Amino acid sequence: MQGFLKPYQVEQIKKKYPPGSRIELDGMENERDMPVGLKGTVRYVDDAGQLGMLWDNGRTLSLIPNADLFHILQSEQKQEENQICVLVVEPGKAPYAKHIENDYREMQKLVDGCIEFVPLPETDCHIYCNDEGKLTGMPGNRRLDNKDIICGTFFICADNGYGNDISLNDEQIKYYTERFREPEHYTDEEAHHAECVIKIMPSASDSIEDVMRMLGFLQDGNDGMER
Repeated sequence: MQGFLKPYQVEQIKKKYPPGSRIELDGMENERDMPVGLKGTVRYVDDAGQLGMLWDNGRTLSLIPNADLFHILQSEQKQEENQICVLVVEPGKAPYAKHIENDYREMQKLVDGCIEFVPLPETDCHIYCNDEGKLTGMPGNRRLDNKDIICGTFFICADNGYGNDISLNDEQIKYYTERFREPEHYTDEEAHHAECVIKIMPSASDSIEDVMRMLGFLQDGNDGMER
């Protein structure tokens, strides 16, 4: 048991394990999904001195100093500075959290091709997927809220409000893991069908009647409009 820590002891822990520190687990009792050697990233240290963690297996179980056994990975600290934690969603599989280099080349490897930005209803998160997934016949993966089906592997990351990709936080990982938890299966016809919407752009020489006719409000032989 850790017992009650004094404020100065909590401050010492916070200084020793700042957010972003990489941790390797040496032992945790009664947790079958937390094996020795599992690595994770410190997200915060609370007022009780417990380390809020994001583990590489997607779990967010906290560490208790002097109760759980673990050590800091000094060699990974610099490497982690340029990494972000994303949620990867593959066809036919449950989502999983993954640390990747915050670099477009690494992102392209993950989706097996050029990346395409897809906004989500939550303005602080977005999707990256293969921009030719439908054209190259990649399997249907998940259906979005706008009814479109993403083909091939995609991943979700967050935005810092200035257009830069950053790590998902614990709540975002939990939300999107639940949102895309169940694999979805689609026929090739369903997955690769894309409707083309033709936008009619009137020219400056078109009259008001011409524009109304283009939009379907008027028909030939019946140009009158009811008030």
